[in-house]
Amino acid sequence: MRKLFFFDIDGTLTSAKEFGKVYESTREALRRLKENGHFVALATGRALFRAKAFQNEIGLENMVCEGGCCVILNHQQVSYEAPNQELLKDIYHEALAKQVGVAVACEDSAHRIAPNSLFHELAGDVHEFMDVNTDSEFCIDRVDQIRRLFIADPQHKMDMKKLEQIGVMHYGDDQFIIIEPDDKYKGIKKTCELLGESEDQIVVFGDGWNDRKMFQQAPFAVAMGNAVPDVKAEADYITADSDHDGIYLACEHFGWI
Repeated sequence: MRKLFFFDIDGTLTSAKEFGKVYESTREALRRLKENGHFVALATGRALFRAKAFQNEIGLENMVCEGGCCVILNHQQVSYEAPNQELLKDIYHEALAKQVGVAVACEDSAHRIAPNSLFHELAGDVHEFMDVNTDSEFCIDRVDQIRRLFIADPQHKMDMKKLEQIGVMHYGDDQFIIIEPDDKYKGIKKTCELLGESEDQIVVFGDGWNDRKMFQQAPFAVAMGNAVPDVKAEADYITADSDHDGIYLACEHFGWI
């Protein structure tokens, strides 16, 4: 029976030890899944422009990205639902009031806007990940669409419960945090609706904190051997780690390839 497979990227499709490395066994598993008639897609928290680069490199036509907000089918964007704009604005204004560094992504690119110098001062050098420009005239209430926020808060002044209502990703050694959606399953459900497929046939693979909601909702979830404990606790099956053929072995074990 045809399955619908959704794969996290970092630490799942790629090595948990060497950033961006994809093993040949993983590529072979993906090829054989498609050859056997299964639907195969990425499920990532990455921004669309970052996810597209990996999508092209790995050779998959479909994906859920932006933490579940965006659906791509046959390389075409077919759905996008912006995160909670009022909550993002509330978080932004809280950061200003508490003198916390904040930067805003208003478009699908590495360009960010900071209203003052605090983000640069508190986060340090971020040029390898993004381009943050300071604009003292910036007004978030006039922005048409906010895609994510970046917070530099070394003194932990922010209300984490509020941030977690959107989703929190820690960058590096807590150099800064990214406030972005983390409900990949929302995009997976949307994909099923668009395809006219049953959710019963969904299989997800993951390893990290932003895979927890996906694991809690998916009919069948496979955790990598290198997954965090909370993800393993939600899994229906735990395979080998991503550096030891975990995806290939799981697909072979269940007869999917």
